[in-house]
Amino acid sequence: MAQRVINIGNNPNDGTGDPLRLAYEKINQNFLELYTRELNTDSQTLELVGNTLTISNGNSIELNISPTGDLQGSVFADDSTLLVDGVNGTIPGYVSLETLKTEVAASTDFADFQARIAAL
Repeated sequence: MAQRVINIGNNPNDGTGDPLRLAYEKINQNFLELYTRELNTDSQTLELVGNTLTISNGNSIELNISPTGDLQGSVFADDSTLLVDGVNGTIPGYVSLETLKTEVAASTDFADFQARIAAL
């Protein structure tokens, strides 16, 4: 059944639109059609492959995911080991960047620098 559109006329109260009774009949018919529709209660499955999100009933949506600019945050390995600490701006390891900077700044010559680094 097609949607029943109520004729509202050309101007307010010009008498060219549907009479009230006919307008309400169209409203009732439209609602009756909506309420008698069978609901789709089938479960749906979503699958994301590349940039395409597919719904189990055959519909699909193409996703345009194009991040721009610098990505910010920390990087973790598969075992939750922190590889890059984006909060503190460090790369965790045996020597912190601040310690390295301090040792480099305190070095008096290349041999002293090598000795300080080796001691870390």
